[in-house]
Amino acid sequence: MTAVDDFTDLSPDQFLEAVVSGSIYPYTEHRIRKHRGGLRTLHTPVPRLSRTQQEILARLETLPAGFQPHPAAFAYRRGRSVVDCAAVHLRAHTVIRLDIADFFGSIRERHVYAALKDAWTRPTEREYRIDLVEDEDGRREIGLRRTARTLSAYTTARLVTVSPPEPNQTWPNRGTGRRSVYLEAVGQHFSVRRPDLIYKYTREGFLPQGAPTSGYLSNIVMRDVDEVVTHQVESLGLRYTRYSDDMYFSSRRLVHHDDVDRLVAGVKKALKPLGMRLNAKKTYVARPGARRSVLGILVDGPAPRLTREYKRRITRHVRGAASFGIEQHRRHQGFKDLAVLDAHVTGLLSFAHMVELDWAEKQLADWKRLREIPLEYEDPVIVQHGLDLPWDEEVEPSRADLAKDSIDDLIRGAQRYRSSSDYLQMLEFVGRFKRYAPFNAMVVHIQKPGARYVLSSSDWESKYRRVLKPGAKPLLIFQPRGPYMLVYDVGDTEALPGALPLPKGITAPMSVSSRAGEKEVLKVWHHTEANLAPLGIRLTLVDHGASSCGRTYRSRSGGSIKRPGSRRGDPPETYPTLFEIEVNQNLSPLDRYATLAHELGHLFCGHLGAAPGETWPDRYSQPFSDEDAKEIHARNEVEAESIACMVLKRLDPDVRMGDYITGHLGPGQQVPETVALNLTFKAAGLIIEMGKKRLTATKLHKSKK
Repeated sequence: MTAVDDFTDLSPDQFLEAVVSGSIYPYTEHRIRKHRGGLRTLHTPVPRLSRTQQEILARLETLPAGFQPHPAAFAYRRGRSVVDCAAVHLRAHTVIRLDIADFFGSIRERHVYAALKDAWTRPTEREYRIDLVEDEDGRREIGLRRTARTLSAYTTARLVTVSPPEPNQTWPNRGTGRRSVYLEAVGQHFSVRRPDLIYKYTREGFLPQGAPTSGYLSNIVMRDVDEVVTHQVESLGLRYTRYSDDMYFSSRRLVHHDDVDRLVAGVKKALKPLGMRLNAKKTYVARPGARRSVLGILVDGPAPRLTREYKRRITRHVRGAASFGIEQHRRHQGFKDLAVLDAHVTGLLSFAHMVELDWAEKQLADWKRLREIPLEYEDPVIVQHGLDLPWDEEVEPSRADLAKDSIDDLIRGAQRYRSSSDYLQMLEFVGRFKRYAPFNAMVVHIQKPGARYVLSSSDWESKYRRVLKPGAKPLLIFQPRGPYMLVYDVGDTEALPGALPLPKGITAPMSVSSRAGEKEVLKVWHHTEANLAPLGIRLTLVDHGASSCGRTYRSRSGGSIKRPGSRRGDPPETYPTLFEIEVNQNLSPLDRYATLAHELGHLFCGHLGAAPGETWPDRYSQPFSDEDAKEIHARNEVEAESIACMVLKRLDPDVRMGDYITGHLGPGQQVPETVALNLTFKAAGLIIEMGKKRLTATKLHKSKK
């Protein structure tokens, strides 16, 4: 439903009467998607009505103090910001958030009239009437002039609310019945008789999201609710603020569950006269260990702070533009053009500037340099009108969203390792980074190439008596039973009194030079060989010349492989033979193991096709030309040797793999775009696990899915 025009064919008094009577529909509807699903309808008044509403808002702001919004209301008020609202709750031990459902839609025309009827007609204040004003083009418009005549509370309520258009149409959650308007004309002024009779049998209007008056009027309507809630929370020892539909409560001490229940019950009772209700799904209680924030601002300390997630939303753009160029970053993020991206980032920075000035100014300076255009900072004018805002907790990324965004960032970051030298350097790092799986080692290297040894903050303190330095930079890695965890490099920690010196392997891992002994290599070989049978792989040692290492191919015999039972006396496990791996027995134990890892890399990366049950993917490619064959062969060998390199460096950090990889690339060539980094790191991780102990068939198959 949209408004056709500004109704310029109506005279000012006709336009006013038409709005009050409901015979015209002076709003344009816009439906936008909510971040958590569903649609929100915005009602934007036509310019002619909007100007009248602006004049009404100007008078609302001059009402006597007894009719102004309650001090606990912070939205839609000059001189008050979200930071001011959050500052009330600083040093909070417990933060409670309650959300009012369908806030603006629940404030009906009768509520607006009731809030205005006393203040709007006080004889001691300067009053208003409707006058006709001619603009420069000679058009007659509606204006508000100070005069001895009064614009009635009912007329005002009709001008600032949106009502269902005529003829009657579906209007969910509103009253039923046809409106009967009792108007008497007094010159150019309209008044109403017995409005209390009207609201009993009417499909009345409500505050429209999108009108300039709605926010301030909502505060006036909510004044009694804010007063009742304030008295209640004082008895419970809590602090209270309201920002539009978000009600925040906090305490510097523990708030017991019984007190929370009493608080919720009291708020529900206070809202009931207005027909409002709480959104139970958005009720939130945060204690130490959870994020204690108000409007997306952390309030658990002495000063307001941005959340880590919000900072990351900004640095993702700044670092992405710095790493790959702003145009490529724009395309990857899906922005229509640079202007839209720039508006998005500067909008985020505007809010950050209010909360953490120094940090935001540094990010803004970096963004201005990357954007290569002058961007003058302006203080933001914040008007919510019930919309989702950048700082709204409702739109802050969930853990799953953060993990997804992190993976996207890491994939983009991995593109920098497409050159031969950078790629080999990354493999070197992954091989030496023993504590975590190869994929997580790559993740750490992408975020902080100079990292030496990483642990969570709790592990640093419990194992090494070290705490994080101020400003320590967290690194994200992925964990089996959750999307991610945060770790910190040793360089971002400092020792507590009495802490023992760190081992040399942590402080200087690059200096480790001991080689794995033959006994250790044979042990890893034995475990790996025992874990091949459940995957349908038969290993055979062959007597070949020195120039031959090994090969892998699909089995043609159709036989079976037996693996001894896990305990003495258990029957052997039998599996069908699917693939054959041959390894030259004349090689040294370390070279034999390197060959086995290389050949397993071919299998686990799908170079010979998929195994039954899709244990690993099918990436077998049939070349159409000699050039295709060369490219496929290079891809396969680079992936397999990369895996062998990472696996071997777990046994001997100083092992040298020669120039096998670069030999397949050629001097100065790029690593093929088809090389699958994700598969190579997962395959290396599985091979390393296979060398540690005997794994069950279920574990082996799940590891590759």
